Amino acid sequence: MDTSLVYFSISDLKIVTARHVLTESGIESFILNKKDSMHVGLFGGKVELYVGIDRQAEARKILEETGVLDD
Repeated sequence: MDTSLVYFSISDLKIVTARHVLTESGIESFILNKKDSMHVGLFGGKVELYVGIDRQAEARKILEETGVLDD
């Protein structure tokens, strides 16, 4: 499955909330945590949320409408 990044944060809680919102809307997603010691220096220590590329626009719209993307 081709995937697309729809949201990232340094906050685990924000990512879990975003994933919950997408799950409730029927959109499958997965989290990639880059906060471990190997990634922190290279990538800034963030957590990323991905969805299937075919659901990217829908997922971003849902996250915007629910206020998840308001930081």
